[in-house]
Amino acid sequence: MQYQIYQWIGPLIGLFFISRTVYQYLHNRRSASSTLVWTVFWVAVMALAVFPDIVTVLLAKRLGFASNVTAIIFVSIAMLFVFVFYISSTIERLELQVTELVRKLALEQAEKEKLLKEKEQKRQKRKHKVK
Repeated sequence: MQYQIYQWIGPLIGLFFISRTVYQYLHNRRSASSTLVWTVFWVAVMALAVFPDIVTVLLAKRLGFASNVTAIIFVSIAMLFVFVFYISSTIERLELQVTELVRKLALEQAEKEKLLKEKEQKRQKRKHKVK
């Protein structure tokens, strides 16, 4: 069996991204679940690159598709929807966190301004009493 160029490049790219994902996890920049999902994804990409016929035919049979190309397209679209859902959920969570942080900072700033105003008023009263 002679390998095509994509059968060499696919696994190399997969290994690069797996090592990058694990590195990010080890430095607390990625969660364990995210690391697992992306590692499984890149292993699947590598398997698909090295054994395209075996993987696609097996996938088509397991999912009940008549064509292996149809199975790959279906699985790819489903994965894209999952990733988009994950990203939108993450964005919503971050927006809520930013909103809460802004509210907290605004309340703290208002409290500081109130204290400064009260301090200034006390200073003004003392200043008037001295005169």
